[in-house]
Amino acid sequence: MDIGSKLREKRQDLGLSVEDVSSRTLINIKYLQAIEENKFSEIPAEVMTLGFIRNYSVVLGLNPDEIVSEYKKSNLIQFPKITTVRIKSGPVKKNINIKIVPVLITVVGVLLIFGFIKMISNIVKSDKVSETTSDNLAIKKNHLEIQTTDSVWIRIKEGENPIFEGIIPPNTIKTFESAEQFSLRIGNLSGIAVSLNGTPVELPKGKLVGEIKLP
Repeated sequence: MDIGSKLREKRQDLGLSVEDVSSRTLINIKYLQAIEENKFSEIPAEVMTLGFIRNYSVVLGLNPDEIVSEYKKSNLIQFPKITTVRIKSGPVKKNINIKIVPVLITVVGVLLIFGFIKMISNIVKSDKVSETTSDNLAIKKNHLEIQTTDSVWIRIKEGENPIFEGIIPPNTIKTFESAEQFSLRIGNLSGIAVSLNGTPVELPKGKLVGEIKLP
């Protein structure tokens, strides 16, 4: 009788279930079933197989040494031999070709130089914009104020460019600003007062129409 059948019959004679044996030996039920069915290859290691058979025999009241000896003689299972595989050691192949490294360094260097040049260029542009803004702010603008007491026709030029021409009704104040020279042609000089940058401008007397160039 094979070992598996012997252990199973003894267990049944004692009225024990596989679960009973498992709880007493702490052996997994699937391994106890594998032993009873002589499927020793389902047990991970031979040393575990020998230990399970020994413990199983003790619980059933059998001589564990005899059962283990019988198992060894029956040679019901050929455990695979552990084969030692020698791996030749050699230089590890690098994933990155060494020749690529200088190229990468060059590319990174060029990018850094380009970035530095662009940064300097932006700084210079910013300085120029600041200078231009400062220059514009530094340009003095002339403030022209016209106040009428009667209806007055007037034409105002900013340099050579006309900026206003028409009739200004009485009791009206108009202001103009320019960095260039103002020139005025006025009809009805007696009905208007002109000031430049807060200073009254003297108008021609005894004339109805006059032309004035303001500095």
